Amino acid sequence: MSQANLLLPLAEKTNIKDWDFENLDLKDVSAPSIEISDVIPEGVKNYIVIVDGWVVFKNLENGIKLENKGIELIRENNKLIDINKNKKNSLLTVTIEKNTNLSEPLYITYVSKNRSLVHQTEIILQESSSANIVETFVSDSKFNSNIISKIAVGANANLNTSVINRLNGESTVYYHRMTEVAADATLEATNFIINDSNVVFEDFTHLVGKGANANVATVSIATKEQKQNLTIRVENLAPFSNGNIVNYGISKDSAHLAFNGIGKIHKGMNGGDNQQETRVLNLSVSSEAIANPFLLIDEGDITAGHAASIGQLDEEQVYYLMSRGLSKQESEKLIVSGFLTPFANIIKNEVLKDELLNSIEVKLG
Repeated sequence: MSQANLLLPLAEKTNIKDWDFENLDLKDVSAPSIEISDVIPEGVKNYIVIVDGWVVFKNLENGIKLENKGIELIRENNKLIDINKNKKNSLLTVTIEKNTNLSEPLYITYVSKNRSLVHQTEIILQESSSANIVETFVSDSKFNSNIISKIAVGANANLNTSVINRLNGESTVYYHRMTEVAADATLEATNFIINDSNVVFEDFTHLVGKGANANVATVSIATKEQKQNLTIRVENLAPFSNGNIVNYGISKDSAHLAFNGIGKIHKGMNGGDNQQETRVLNLSVSSEAIANPFLLIDEGDITAGHAASIGQLDEEQVYYLMSRGLSKQESEKLIVSGFLTPFANIIKNEVLKDELLNSIEVKLG
């Protein structure tokens, strides 16, 4: 199938037919010059920085294996070639070896500086390992991005992972993550969609081992003319597996924000649990917020449920704060910040957490 005939992503309730996913600048570039202080927060000890497909900085503790298949490995006769029938200019594989417990969070930063980011990450946690991994995607220029992430959490392993998306507002972004969680393993995943671009975001988790657990939280802010379509899917593919989806979002101005939460328990996966919750604040009469909860159940011996709400600021809460001396604007700001900022406590580095909180405040105006 040619690239021109590839199907668009399935984005329920969002019109993406005019989105230009294929407008990619894949020119060959050399490793750019960049200051580490511009991309790595103070105090971070464990990190990888990739700029335009090149690993420019890295500092890794024992037990981490890194394989970078950057542009130097996908070049043929000085031209970019197809890998797996998809054009990529950046590939990274990170392996946390068996029985390794990382003492420090691992921060991976991807920067699009001089060309589009067409990237694939593979993160592998081997058996009985544990890690806290934070991935940040950044671009200052108008470059579209197609990002694929594959994660494998081995048996008895524990992964706490966060994705922070801060890509340019004039860009179009497609991000797809697929995670497999093995027996008695735990995934704690948090997605921060705080950029200004149009986004199709897909996070699919498969609980493939008995006793596997996954908690997936997504935090999003859509403003101005922005369109965001976010699909979070958790499937129970093993008995006694547990999945939980939490979506929190804010829509304002003339933005469009759609959350699609999908929980699926396959036949024979007895003892499974699949829950989801979506809460959205719609702050403008001209903005649009949509919550689509789906439960697909093929087994009787399970528990499952979903909750979804879309609303405006609670006037009683605003009045209460104003009665304590705050202005209406200060009261609304406090409520909105309190709605989202608890998720930021997941980020252990204080500098990065402050940057994230500042990004939320700037985004909300």
